[in-house]
Amino acid sequence: MSRTVAPWSYPLILALLGVVLFFGHLSPAWRGIIGAESILFMIYLIARSHRSGGARAPANLLPLFPGHLLLLFAIATFSPPPALLVGLWTVVPAASVTYDIIGTSRFVPGKVSILSVVYCIIWADLFFLLERIIKLGRELTSGEELVVGAVFVVVGIPFLGIGVYRHVRQVISKE
Repeated sequence: MSRTVAPWSYPLILALLGVVLFFGHLSPAWRGIIGAESILFMIYLIARSHRSGGARAPANLLPLFPGHLLLLFAIATFSPPPALLVGLWTVVPAASVTYDIIGTSRFVPGKVSILSVVYCIIWADLFFLLERIIKLGRELTSGEELVVGAVFVVVGIPFLGIGVYRHVRQVISKE
């Protein structure tokens, strides 16, 4: 059996979800959406843990979910949290599952290009959310915000480039 997330981390995920939903300043609608999406994510993790081996994506983003919940907690501490940031966060779990499904599928034509795009979407979304949290949390001026944004671009573009390179290299090595 292939486990991507240790079974002991399921209670951690539920505890983090509880902290986000209880202490975050989220509207009831966002709580419902985030709660449902997180439970569906955990159901996917459990179902996946019972599947046998098979193909693997070049990177597995599923174990990063506790960190993604911490990022959501940072967003939810703003009163009120920016709806755009909460909405963008909901893309991350859905895209992570999509990435895993595509990466483990044998039947997706153009798999490397699709994986590369989904990988870039996930990480660009996370970089953007982190930059916004820093900007809002520190109440940066426009000049300071520009510097922080430039740092994220300087770090993010090579990071995304390396990820795409890994995807392409994996396909080339199989040929």
